[in-house]
Amino acid sequence: MYIRITRNQKGDGYYHLVESYRSEGKVKQRTLLSLGRIEDGRLEQLAEAINKHLNCRELFDKAKDIDIKDTYILGPLLVLSHMMNKLGINKIIKQIADQHPQLKFDLQNILFTQLCSRFIQPVSKLGLYDRWVERMYPEMIDHKTELQHIYRSLDILAQHKEEIEKFLYSYKKDLFSINVDVVLYDLTTLRFESTREDTDSLRRFGYSKAMRTDCTQVVLGLLTDTDGIPLCFEVHPGNTFEGKTLEGIVEKIRNKFSIRRFIFISDRGLFSFSNLQHIRKCNGEFIVGLKMGVLKEHVQQEFYNLNNYQWINDELAIFETTFGQDRCIITWSKARAERDRKAREDVLDKIRQKLSSKKPLPQKFISNRSYQRYIRILGDKRCELNQLAIAEDTSKDGFFGIITNVLSMTAAQIVFNYKQLWKIEDAFGEIKGTIKTRPMFHWTDHRIIGHLVMCFLAYLCEAHITKILRDKEDLLHSKAIDKRIIKQRPLTVLQAMKELCQIMAVPVKIKNNTVWIRTDIPQNALSLFRSIGMKIPPKILK
Repeated sequence: MYIRITRNQKGDGYYHLVESYRSEGKVKQRTLLSLGRIEDGRLEQLAEAINKHLNCRELFDKAKDIDIKDTYILGPLLVLSHMMNKLGINKIIKQIADQHPQLKFDLQNILFTQLCSRFIQPVSKLGLYDRWVERMYPEMIDHKTELQHIYRSLDILAQHKEEIEKFLYSYKKDLFSINVDVVLYDLTTLRFESTREDTDSLRRFGYSKAMRTDCTQVVLGLLTDTDGIPLCFEVHPGNTFEGKTLEGIVEKIRNKFSIRRFIFISDRGLFSFSNLQHIRKCNGEFIVGLKMGVLKEHVQQEFYNLNNYQWINDELAIFETTFGQDRCIITWSKARAERDRKAREDVLDKIRQKLSSKKPLPQKFISNRSYQRYIRILGDKRCELNQLAIAEDTSKDGFFGIITNVLSMTAAQIVFNYKQLWKIEDAFGEIKGTIKTRPMFHWTDHRIIGHLVMCFLAYLCEAHITKILRDKEDLLHSKAIDKRIIKQRPLTVLQAMKELCQIMAVPVKIKNNTVWIRTDIPQNALSLFRSIGMKIPPKILK
């Protein structure tokens, strides 16, 4: 890094802190911080700008008197620190630390370090210890963090998982004066980079949503509110059938969170009559995707006739009937019909390609469930397309069923609330994408749970930031938008975080004094600061 002098058309000079970096094999320069205007061609003003917050004001007249050795990540640390205070995370972690007076490390700082790594560069705990701890602003991160302390912190998080979830729910409820009565629930699988299965542990082989049956995994059940804010999670062995996870989570809603009335929303993967009955026993209400094949044929004929439907708009129609003691709401949408058609054509194209080959059909093809519904086996490993089955499947394009015992909503309101499930799908995308819960390198159950608690807290911060940006309708700033190359779009946490990582803390040594200054704040990071209610950090940090 070095000090660069630039001049405008009038000849006025300005100081800039510049660093060199390598991109695509070429050495380039970028401005980290504008340090002010030059007057009388001297560097004294620069020294004054840097030293104005120091007790002694040292002036110098040569650029060599400035010593700049490195930069440290600052932006994400400021945001995460603010959110941890705002959401009560620091408060509950302090309470937990007080329960472990024998700890020889700062639990809050260790957790803060790990949360920061989730946003900066999600890596293994060893990678965090080896490479990333020393890259963060040392006034907020303990650079003497030991690897064993990171691992030990996970054990404590696992031990206090239930306490953390309950406290944060109550804190949020009091802080935002809300009553959660509608909850979203879904499951995903998280795989390990391992093929070793321990029969007494969470790491087991099972049905993988990522289609990686060669790896052990755990099943993660996540409960959120309708804004996508996580409330709690459950970890199940990797071979757990998803329909069996519901009972535990319903009990948690009722007992841990003391929710008097709740409406449980889930997709059809959780549909079973036993699950619905269990929710009823807990005095709960449900809006659950319906597996339409369970309905009797004469009932199905009724709702595959669009003449029975009420059209909400040009794209959506709704038909309501009953199924036992519950309401059964069937929808038809133009968009879903197109998705169903395209999905079927993709499968049929693969079948046609196999049937056109002169080679004998492999058993793997014949036994494929996706293919079986559209083919007719002729014998001697010969098949043909089943046109009758294709026609029947085509007639069901666009239809989707919902079963519910909620009486206080219209059919349209039921459909609207069910569609909020995209938020939990989005949550899983963020957990796996931005936060990167995997790859997981932990083996023991308590370390796995501790790792997921840490990721849960990171996502809690991100989800709240996302909601704030969405509510305030903050928009992305970019040169491409300014030039009308791309359309205006909402600002996302991921986009803001990329710019936050450009905000660095720079130790500037002037003779015998060291001053910490921050680099310039990009526009999207500045919008994020303002949206979440953060004060803009001063240029002179310390």
